[in-house]
Amino acid sequence: MRYFGKIIAVLMVVAASGALALAQTGHSTSLKFDKVVHNFGKILAGSGEKKCQFKYTNVSSEPVVINNILSSCGCSVPEWNKAPIRPGESGVITVTFLNDQGAYPFDKTLTVYVSSSPKPIQLRITGVAYDKEKPMSEMYPAHFGALGMKAEKQNAGQIEQGLAKALKENIVNISKKKVTVSFADVDPAMKISVSPSVIGPGESATVSYTINTAIGKKRWGRNLYKASILCDGKKADKPFVAEAVVVTPYTSLSKEQMQKAPQVFLDKSSLSFGSAGYYSKIPVKVKISNPGKSDLRIYKVETGGVKMDIHCPALIKAGGSGILTGTIKPNKTGEDIVFVITLITNSPERPLVTIFVSGTVWPER
Repeated sequence: MRYFGKIIAVLMVVAASGALALAQTGHSTSLKFDKVVHNFGKILAGSGEKKCQFKYTNVSSEPVVINNILSSCGCSVPEWNKAPIRPGESGVITVTFLNDQGAYPFDKTLTVYVSSSPKPIQLRITGVAYDKEKPMSEMYPAHFGALGMKAEKQNAGQIEQGLAKALKENIVNISKKKVTVSFADVDPAMKISVSPSVIGPGESATVSYTINTAIGKKRWGRNLYKASILCDGKKADKPFVAEAVVVTPYTSLSKEQMQKAPQVFLDKSSLSFGSAGYYSKIPVKVKISNPGKSDLRIYKVETGGVKMDIHCPALIKAGGSGILTGTIKPNKTGEDIVFVITLITNSPERPLVTIFVSGTVWPER
């Protein structure tokens, strides 16, 4: 258990900067950016620093200050004006990618904390650093028939319930002949297109897709949105898949609405079960309190694919509390195993609440 503290610290940072701090781009924020993703494309590893800029405008009626920008990696260094930004004024965030970590595809996140926004804004820089020219099939390792992408599952980030989010990804033709690309069997909540639709050998195109959470039945938490990829009219062996985390609306709430919103408080967010056998059932018990002024709703409990029997109240009255109980069936053995339980709530301050359960799981003797 000597690494337990380090693992919990790392996971809590990931949860804070990932799940809880995912961008609300396209939603109601005081700063409007010209883009939220900058793709450097292919760059030679060791060729020196690369810079890009994200331009913004204060679209609110009050002065705004960028309090801080946290980078997911020390290789990405942001610079920005610390002075207040008046209504209508513009500015830039300059990001320097050090390009000193060798040949690899990179996708770095910068989390921007703005004085008047309840949640941070997420910016990304992407690209591929290479030692020498590589085949397209290696540069884009996720293959869909004649096509290649960086990943088999695209990360659509966080989307507030009832809103839509538009994204773009590169797709390349890794075959030796031109391919006409289209889509079928598209999820009702997603629109998707590709431009150009005819891609020559070794050439790339842009897949544009929009996920609209207002269409169809409400889906909370992590959801997959799929579409079949057609190459010259024939389905590829794998579909296009985008994963989005759907949370309660919060960026458009007024100050008064925030004050009346439900809140989430756990008596403990990390539990240690010591040690357990592989075929045992690990108990979980957490008290959930709502010190807010309206009812707390827990829409969904996610377990990261691990088999768990979790019982959680769906509603906790204002000023009340409830108990989450259950058991975890281990899916692996070893020291410092961490299981993660995520609650999807209607609290604008904590739309995603994470519980860590850690200990040692021994193989059956």
